[in-house]
Amino acid sequence: MLNNEPVRSVPKPTKVDKKLKPYMKKRPKKTKKTNPLKQEIYKGRTIPTKQQRGKITTAQYNEAARQHGYECYVCGCQTSLEAHHVRFKSVSGRNGWRNIRFLCSEHHRGNYSPHQNEALRKEIEALHEELHGPYYFCDKYDLFKLGLIPNTDDKSFEKFFGEGES
Repeated sequence: MLNNEPVRSVPKPTKVDKKLKPYMKKRPKKTKKTNPLKQEIYKGRTIPTKQQRGKITTAQYNEAARQHGYECYVCGCQTSLEAHHVRFKSVSGRNGWRNIRFLCSEHHRGNYSPHQNEALRKEIEALHEELHGPYYFCDKYDLFKLGLIPNTDDKSFEKFFGEGES
């Protein structure tokens, strides 16, 4: 031991040449993603989550039955009916009665369903757009965020569609 250096069981750290070790390159910063299950605040209003806005309530189910008839759109049968979202939830379709059409279980989940048959899906979408206007699949929060209604109350929402249907 020269110069009174202590004995080391581990070698001295040395500078690492970054060119030799590509895995040590600086990683890009992670971007912050928004959580779809978290409520959003827009212009001072709390907007419910997409999951909450996609559920069909009993009142909406009954209103869809009253407006569109309680029978399968394809075959007209009145047994084993299921509520079908005309504009799918995955493409921003909401839970309003204007976005619901009744189909029997065979036509909702079978080979001739809007999920399998694109022509049938487009036909039902065109019908609803003709009946209720181009925003039939939106809820009051969507219309508020688009600037089409002044606030998120039901009166403004129904007034918007009442003017569009006349």
